[in-house]
Amino acid sequence: MGRRLRRFGLGQQGGTAGRQRMHARATLKARNVFVADRCLSIESYRQLSVNFLGLTRKMNDSHESNRAVWNGWAKWWGEEEDKKGIWNRCHRDPTLMLCATEMHFLANMRGKRACVLASGNNMVVFSLAGMGAQVTSVDISEGQLQIARERARSLGLDITFLRCDVTELKALEDDTFDAVHTGGGVDIWISDLWKYYAEAARILKPGGVFIVNDRHPIRRMFGGDPWDELDDYSNRGPFTYTSNEGFKAYEYHWKVADHIQAAIDAGCSLLKVEEHMESPTGRAEGIGGSSQDEKDSAADNTARFPSHLLLVMTKP
Repeated sequence: MGRRLRRFGLGQQGGTAGRQRMHARATLKARNVFVADRCLSIESYRQLSVNFLGLTRKMNDSHESNRAVWNGWAKWWGEEEDKKGIWNRCHRDPTLMLCATEMHFLANMRGKRACVLASGNNMVVFSLAGMGAQVTSVDISEGQLQIARERARSLGLDITFLRCDVTELKALEDDTFDAVHTGGGVDIWISDLWKYYAEAARILKPGGVFIVNDRHPIRRMFGGDPWDELDDYSNRGPFTYTSNEGFKAYEYHWKVADHIQAAIDAGCSLLKVEEHMESPTGRAEGIGGSSQDEKDSAADNTARFPSHLLLVMTKP
């Protein structure tokens, strides 16, 4: 799944027209339910989402729709990464992708097992492999994984690739990995954040480190044009739009509290919580950040708000 395009259907067209996002608010009453969500359990939220938004499918059907979206975007996305020229260098310099906090907690990975969930462009995967880790790359998009597989081969990196929904990691056993990493615009594609965290914690070894480095939820409030279509922070969605290829995409706007509560409920202990005003690496392309993201931030004044949320956890 990997990184999300803030103003893109596919290829930048600018504003909300290019993004073609239609907020899935069935009625004002439905929206008010989300505003009062602090009183609801996650199970109640799921049921209310089904009732008010008319979703009769299973929640993970939205993931299959997003899978089609990302398969449709894979070739173009790969070409964009080629222009940036980082994927073929980050295995030699992991600081191109990992910030100082991540490097601290991921030190001494040589010979250890790591899993990157929703690996997308796989640059974190390549970075960890370059640090000597035995890496498993998991993504829902076979198109993304095929590009990553070819790139890994060209770099001489031995990586295991697994096409799988990150909320249903049945192919991976309990207590397997020394480190689990995810982020870069992943949570927005996840319909059930609690299952996502629970699965990550399940495959993590006791004493292992689980890192989430994602776009800050406050940034999800903003639509395509500067200050246009300001979303309610408490509205988790889903929000839907249609890609230029004709595939329906589903987005979910989780809150900071959701991330922290999901971590606690998964049995994790928080070691570090950071909010960054820009891409944590400070480079043109960091975890969940890109040169285009920074240009967008400058253009629409969102630079006044945190850009990235970093959580570091362990499993007792």
